[in-house]
Amino acid sequence: MNALSRYKYHVIAILILMAVLLAGVKTKVTHVTEDATDLPPVGTQGQLEHALELFPIQESGSILSISANTDLRSYILNRVKRALPKAQKHRAFEIAHSVITEANHHGMDPFFLLAVIATESSFNLKARGRQGEIGLMQLLPDTVSWLAPQAGFGSTKIDLEDPSVNIRLGATYFAQLRRRFDHHGTRYVSAYNMGVTNVRRLVRANREPNTYSAKVLGNYKKVYASLEKSRATPPAFWQQLASVK
Repeated sequence: MNALSRYKYHVIAILILMAVLLAGVKTKVTHVTEDATDLPPVGTQGQLEHALELFPIQESGSILSISANTDLRSYILNRVKRALPKAQKHRAFEIAHSVITEANHHGMDPFFLLAVIATESSFNLKARGRQGEIGLMQLLPDTVSWLAPQAGFGSTKIDLEDPSVNIRLGATYFAQLRRRFDHHGTRYVSAYNMGVTNVRRLVRANREPNTYSAKVLGNYKKVYASLEKSRATPPAFWQQLASVK
């Protein structure tokens, strides 16, 4: 008993040290540096094909004419950080990761998804629309109810203020609209805002919808203009895009 009493403080000290070491190991395993190099690489082939759907060829050469082969992940992460409201900047890495991941999965340009988010919510995770739209890509709960299974979500409640969830659903919806409108850029972009039926009604009347798509594509061009201004170097396929006649 005396021996136990004599060494009880040593035992306590050892237990505390073990707890600290275990906490350190756990932190080391789960810690994410949130550096741009931790983001997935941008799928350049899908980015190129998507850009060619949306940019008139005659404009493409003037949008980007800088030399190639630079990783765009840092640019995407920094752009998201700058765009987010101050209270939400800690979500920048998560948003950048989701944008790149979903763009790669659907063969899209991540810069296009950034342009949609800028148009819809100005990068405010808690944004609310007049018709009840929620989150970064301003999704309606009614739309989400039938879209969720296509995006791989089960029957659990969906939090549309969660940026990863919102971007995944929004990108899935755009992928579906692209297929339905045979990759016709202004039509599927417009359908995201005004619905498939309304866009088809306009097309049948020989009218092309352009009000909403002009806003999104305007923001899309601004992203690339900012990239050029920052003197960041775009990936190699933009040289290919600029050379297409």
